[in-house]
Amino acid sequence: MKRLLILTVCMTAAVSAHAAQARSLTDTLLDGKVSETFLDNHDMAFQMRGSLRTDIPQGDKPSARFRMDNFRWNIEGRIGKNRELYYHFRQSFNANFRSNTFDNLLESIDYAYMAWTPVRQFTLTFGKQVMALGGQEAWAAPVYVIQYSDFGGSFPCYQLGVMGTWHITPTQDLAVQISNLRGVSDEEYFQGGLPEGVESSRAPFLYTLNWNGNFFNDALEFRWSASYGSQAVRKDLWIVELGQSYRSTWWGVYLDLIYSRQDLDANGILSRASVFSDGLDHTLENVEYFSAIGYLHLFFSPSFSAFLKGSIEHGSLYRPYGEIPAGLCRSSWNAQACLEYMPTKSRDFRFFLHYNYYSSSPTGYGTALGIASTQEHRITLGLIYIMNIF
Repeated sequence: MKRLLILTVCMTAAVSAHAAQARSLTDTLLDGKVSETFLDNHDMAFQMRGSLRTDIPQGDKPSARFRMDNFRWNIEGRIGKNRELYYHFRQSFNANFRSNTFDNLLESIDYAYMAWTPVRQFTLTFGKQVMALGGQEAWAAPVYVIQYSDFGGSFPCYQLGVMGTWHITPTQDLAVQISNLRGVSDEEYFQGGLPEGVESSRAPFLYTLNWNGNFFNDALEFRWSASYGSQAVRKDLWIVELGQSYRSTWWGVYLDLIYSRQDLDANGILSRASVFSDGLDHTLENVEYFSAIGYLHLFFSPSFSAFLKGSIEHGSLYRPYGEIPAGLCRSSWNAQACLEYMPTKSRDFRFFLHYNYYSSSPTGYGTALGIASTQEHRITLGLIYIMNIF
């Protein structure tokens, strides 16, 4: 069951839900096998990451604490005569348990969807799912991502919607997805609510075209996407994500490139960093973001591995904001190094020692927005455990 439903990416051991779902369903229809027991077709697990974390912020005293960084419940499986129906439910115990005002679903729920494969070339997915954005970081299981990029960590990528996937070949997928852009009201979603005079969108959807391609026996993978969204009346959003990766038995690498142009600051990175003269929160308009994320994972033995991860990200205004001219406003850097030990030689159980450096600073016209410099070092000693119930 697990070999059919889970695509293990060696460099992150991350679960790629969309690709695994599509491929496992297609393979099931091709091989024609029929399971005899419930457990052969259903998986349930708890995903946990706990740590002792020491934060060393710039200009402040170091602090240390034990914390549960990530704790999720995950269940998935296949049903139907030919196992043509796939379901996936995942809920976080670290997120809010309030009901979203827009989609009427708990904010803590990541996945609550069904996928139907009537023929082996096509899958229809409906329910709360991950946005079909490109790149590798967006598809990694959160339990394995110790530190996200600014863009990846600030964009709410789990939303209700529908997606159709054409399995062009066993290694090529083309997907079209329509999803909610947000799960909450405009006032909750945008850092300072809608700007004065801006009217709420009647259909705040995100439309995404996604291509996933695998080559050379799945060693080389591309995840590319282009998205358009309606934020408000005459206020739009564009996202282009290009992810490419290569993996072998002992090492793996990926590079994600992200560009987003937003009439309203959906990520809120620039809006949160700005200090306005009236002391209130405001949603910046006409912003754009660029992120480059690189990752290298090395497996020294079945028990030891290490990875390096880094990102550089920029935030800009592509039109003037009041008296502030268009141009670059903020830049951030992130560097990570991690050593992992798997005592049972299972990647579902590992200890890790992780170092994280983060720095952001105003650039160009950023000082006019009141953006300040920040710098932080973090050392984390932790444990990742996937507890498979059945």
